[in-house]
Amino acid sequence: MDNKDSMFKLALDQALDAVITIDQANRVTYFNGAAERLWGVGADAVIGQNVKMLVPTGLRGNHDALVNANRETGKDKIVGTSRDIEVERIDGTKVWCKLSLSKIRLANGDTHYTAFVQDITAERSAQEIVRQTLEQAIDAVVTIDETNIVTFFNKAAENLWGYRPEEVIGKNVKMLVPAAIRPNHDELVNANRRTGVDKIVGKTREVEIHRKDGDVLWGSLSLSRVTLANGRKMYTAFVKDVTKEVADRSYFQTLSLVANGTDNSVIITSPDGLIEYVNPGFERMTGYSAAEAIGKKPGSMLQGPATDRETIARIRQSLNERKPFYEEILNYHRSGEPYWISLAINPVFDEAGVLKRFISIQANVTTTKLASSEYNVKLNAIGGAAGLVEWGRDARSPGLNRYMRDLGAVSHGDGVDLSRFLTADEKQRIESGDTIAKSINWPTERTPLVLDAVFAGLRDISGEISKVLMFGVDATSRNAVVEETLGTMAQLLTSAKEIASSVSAINEIASRTNLLALNATIEAARAGPAGRGFAVVASEVKELANRSAGSAKSIESTIDKNHKLISSLNESLKRLAG
Repeated sequence: MDNKDSMFKLALDQALDAVITIDQANRVTYFNGAAERLWGVGADAVIGQNVKMLVPTGLRGNHDALVNANRETGKDKIVGTSRDIEVERIDGTKVWCKLSLSKIRLANGDTHYTAFVQDITAERSAQEIVRQTLEQAIDAVVTIDETNIVTFFNKAAENLWGYRPEEVIGKNVKMLVPAAIRPNHDELVNANRRTGVDKIVGKTREVEIHRKDGDVLWGSLSLSRVTLANGRKMYTAFVKDVTKEVADRSYFQTLSLVANGTDNSVIITSPDGLIEYVNPGFERMTGYSAAEAIGKKPGSMLQGPATDRETIARIRQSLNERKPFYEEILNYHRSGEPYWISLAINPVFDEAGVLKRFISIQANVTTTKLASSEYNVKLNAIGGAAGLVEWGRDARSPGLNRYMRDLGAVSHGDGVDLSRFLTADEKQRIESGDTIAKSINWPTERTPLVLDAVFAGLRDISGEISKVLMFGVDATSRNAVVEETLGTMAQLLTSAKEIASSVSAINEIASRTNLLALNATIEAARAGPAGRGFAVVASEVKELANRSAGSAKSIESTIDKNHKLISSLNESLKRLAG
């Protein structure tokens, strides 16, 4: 061995990394001090032995074949590369090392190999600590190497994307980005490597996450770049699932647009009821500006002397019980003008159930309230003078108003079935939008109640008949009077016929009296002077008969006119009676 070879051997003997050389037969020909310390065995026990004694037990059976295959084919899978391996020491313990393998061809054609093995146990432990830390991180962590191949994919990333680690590690990272940007993704990453111009690195942005199952989520992406000592540039992405936050933000943006655009008043208060936010609708409705309202309680600003105390008490109780509620209450404008509002208040709790705020939405219902009040007054007035009954879809009446009850109307049993009062054809007409007016007999405990009734349909929001209403006026007494009057009219007609018969008899007597008077006059003329006195009597009798006949005609004309009037009145009463 010349001086140069001695110098090289001395350097290798003192090297910090283990150095092992094997010959054509895979026997160890060199084993330096660092190798002795690493494997825990002296060089004299190794040199001359097959190198497979230094590899883990599980790999020894195929080791010669693997080395010889490289000699024969020249295909280098390990030679010329660096990889992490586990070294099994003589005592059975295992340590992590980095293996660099080189091949040496001698002049005689033999092929020897030299392995440089560096103990990286400490480094590996540190990496394992980092790996486990990242593995247990709440946010998704993805690491790629200098060729954009995924080298790390933690559990959170698995949950976020829906891929198993074995489906991703070793693949290009572009499989995790939306399909639309995959063709250009490598170039974008490589451009950052070349130029160092950071558009994304070191910043946070929201990106779409396209899951394996096709769902689209949102992630907050933070990207970092790591430059190794050999110049290799690797990237690690930290991705937090912000799908809910994005949805909530979008939702609140929409709510903000609605709140700012609506004429309704929107108030948000703290848990103790102090105003934190009001929308422009509040300012328009109340006359108070947002600056005047913030920090105050709505009730102290808006309620006034005519505000119902019981309503205020119910509102206060609902707020104390922290439950949603609806009320209508009289408020006062800043100018002092009263107005009615519908008030809906909902408590807002966090995930732990802690009350965070109250949200109140108020609508001005003054016009509706006044119209409703007017309608109620009219309905009460009608209800005081007329019967009111309603039938639901089951055609059974739920009850009668006070007018009907005061008249003794039956409100239970078959007596209130709608079919008792309306025929199938009449029901169909109501379905078509008609109203039915008719006289009906409503049952009572005694004499049936006669009503002049009007039936109409009430439609629901879908246009279907939901109720049938009946308004009825008591016609029992009127019908009794009409019936009595009709009886009297019948008697009058009979009496008129009897009078007409008597008048006819008078006419007949007058006619016969005239005939007798005429005969007496003729006989008196024949008697001469002796019959002159009798002629005078006959003349008087004739005059009386003529007058009786005239009176009889006058009475007959009057009776005929009265008969016609009574007949007409009789027909009218019959129509009135129905």
